[in-house]
Amino acid sequence: MMVAGKPLVAHTVAAVIDKVDRCILVCRPDQIPVLTEVGTGADLVSGGPSRTASEMAGLEAIGEPAGVIGIHDGARPLVPASLIEILFETATRVGGAIPVLEISGPIVGRSDLVPVEGAFIAQTPQVFRGLPLLAAYAAAAVAGYEAEDTAAIARKFAEIEIVGVPGDPRNIKVTMPGDLDQVRSALEASRIEPR
Repeated sequence: MMVAGKPLVAHTVAAVIDKVDRCILVCRPDQIPVLTEVGTGADLVSGGPSRTASEMAGLEAIGEPAGVIGIHDGARPLVPASLIEILFETATRVGGAIPVLEISGPIVGRSDLVPVEGAFIAQTPQVFRGLPLLAAYAAAAVAGYEAEDTAAIARKFAEIEIVGVPGDPRNIKVTMPGDLDQVRSALEASRIEPR
């Protein structure tokens, strides 16, 4: 999706690339030529048929294990630099960190429709120490385990502490047309004022 003259994911890469040692962008094979032409500065890797397989492809592209690894949704271009810094600092110290937001209304379990107390909305980037995260994904692959996010695999297959840090309401994930309008407005405003 084009936003403010570039693919949405190019804005996401621009938001994170200066905050990390290396940025790997996992995408569909047919997207590689366009993203190469845009010149995001990220290493481009073909993803797999699922979120977990795509994350694994990105992790395999790292090569030498990184001390700390963050996995971020390409559809979250407004992630603040301060959030990235807090997540990496926390994961380095504790083992894993994910940004969370309080839910404004009631939430119920999918299967039983019973209210879930103390639930939060998880955001990305989700950041973990590198070696335990890589071992967790290797174990998930052997088990054939597919997860809804990185933290689910780390919780199931890694023996590390994972903490929630306050997320940021600006760090929205584009899933609906209104989300795209909100991102477009924020990106256009950032052309006038640095964010």
